[in-house]
Amino acid sequence: MKQDKIPMTKKRSNFLEMYSELDDSETLKELLYINTLKVEKLEKIRANTSKLIWWLIVIPIFIFVMALFLGNR
Repeated sequence: MKQDKIPMTKKRSNFLEMYSELDDSETLKELLYINTLKVEKLEKIRANTSKLIWWLIVIPIFIFVMALFLGNR
């Protein structure tokens, strides 16, 4: 059988205590702020991943190909 009630965990009770007094507008602003923080973190991760790809994969392949062409002279 399916339970209709969500279990009350410590995290959930802390969340309800923290945000229970907010009205709808304040709640939406909180959500927007948290979403903005997540987007900024994800953008930093994407930029760092791009740098790693270049330094660990593309540049060594380029150097290897250049060494093959210059080594055959």
